[in-house]
Amino acid sequence: MALGRIKVGGRLTPWVANGMLSLDGRRLRLGGLGARGLSVQENARGCTLFLPGERGSSVELRAEVPDSTAAGWRYGDPHGGEGHDVINCSIAALQLEVRLPGERAARTLTSRHGGAYELGMRERDHGVQIAAFLDD
Repeated sequence: MALGRIKVGGRLTPWVANGMLSLDGRRLRLGGLGARGLSVQENARGCTLFLPGERGSSVELRAEVPDSTAAGWRYGDPHGGEGHDVINCSIAALQLEVRLPGERAARTLTSRHGGAYELGMRERDHGVQIAAFLDD
């Protein structure tokens, strides 16, 4: 799954998420440009995401960055200025609550260190040390 926002015409778009879930031989598309009900709360410590899918499926995902496992760097701004910070953790903890069409109960899938989490932001008070090199 990929989740992002981009600037178009000087304005930041709403969150857009796209992905595919394959579980027990069933493949379900998640998100997309027309998805309704997507919600995202994110910060340098992780995120919570609700992602609707096709045929009534959905995923609620929680990603958590373990203490002292994130790397940080600063991307330069192509138009000058200070750019933005990026934090990355390649061993994020994940928990997914998966609801499939035709099933009454949600399934919980977890991984203590199997997720990759990356967040770009203009904020500088995120608490992650920024690497000493610059992106020029």
